[in-house]
Amino acid sequence: MTATATLQARLATVILADPDVRIIYPTQSTLRAIGDRIAGAVNDREFQSPILTIAETSEGTTVSVSIGVRAERAATTVCRRLHDRIADEMATATVALPVSIAVKVASIG
Repeated sequence: MTATATLQARLATVILADPDVRIIYPTQSTLRAIGDRIAGAVNDREFQSPILTIAETSEGTTVSVSIGVRAERAATTVCRRLHDRIADEMATATVALPVSIAVKVASIG
């Protein structure tokens, strides 16, 4: 498992531990995911669509995630709490600073 995949798994665990989060949506479009699955089948490798994106550049690290939340709390409250939890987790990981975190609400229900 690569360092990025390990960090993705750690962050997914943190996000899904929040009681107001129902789901993490894949970060790829459906067409891209289908293309990657076909390419994986041709190359005899299994492909799994990432549920969050981590990008490291010379300017720092960007984390992006789309979630579905429960309707009991304001989506902004859930996003702020997740932002802080992701930031705490990123502080313990070896990543390029500064860190930019985008938490997007794709559904409320």
